[in-house]
Amino acid sequence: MTLTSDSIDDARLTTHEWVLAKMRRDIYAGVWSPGSRVVQTDIAKLYGVSVTPVREAMRDLLNDGLITADPHKPATIRALNVSEAVEINDLRMILEPLAVRRATPHISESELRQLELLSAEMTRSHDSKKWVELNERFHAIIIDATRLPNLIGILSGLRRVSRFYFEAALRADGGDYGKRDHEHDELIARLRERDVEGAGRIMDAHLSPSGELERRLTLARDGE
Repeated sequence: MTLTSDSIDDARLTTHEWVLAKMRRDIYAGVWSPGSRVVQTDIAKLYGVSVTPVREAMRDLLNDGLITADPHKPATIRALNVSEAVEINDLRMILEPLAVRRATPHISESELRQLELLSAEMTRSHDSKKWVELNERFHAIIIDATRLPNLIGILSGLRRVSRFYFEAALRADGGDYGKRDHEHDELIARLRERDVEGAGRIMDAHLSPSGELERRLTLARDGE
């Protein structure tokens, strides 16, 4: 297995896991344009691996919804579908405030400390790709703290596709990290106080309105 300098360097990963993580990051980062073809042999050559782990990773990415394929056409990166992005965002705006309300009574001291460390690192970060990665970890901790397997599964799936659209919007129109970092700190404070409704209100305000997401993704799509 050939490891590159993109920080996916955990020696415990299998080649399949490494390729999957690398492909996810490259898709989110726009290395391949939305709607473009992805060829197993080309990716294997690019990453310095055999075709088998690439094939396995692409099967996982198909299940994630990050690539699309059918028996008679080549696999492609998910296209920018603004109406779908708005639908997913609307669902998140219902479910993520619910999740933080359910997480508030159950979140552990260890999880709160992890949130504090991630929030501090996000505040220091000047790299948008790194910030998004940290942000995903931050929200995953809160979702996991619900201790509700069905809600965790639904939101994890929504966020995998939502991140694809979120990063496309960032590339088109930047992002207000300062506001989001402040809201993360406020959210941690409400979680520490076991303030269920306060935490829910902050999450309500934290999520991007669907109209704003639609505007930014239209810019991204028109700029392709």
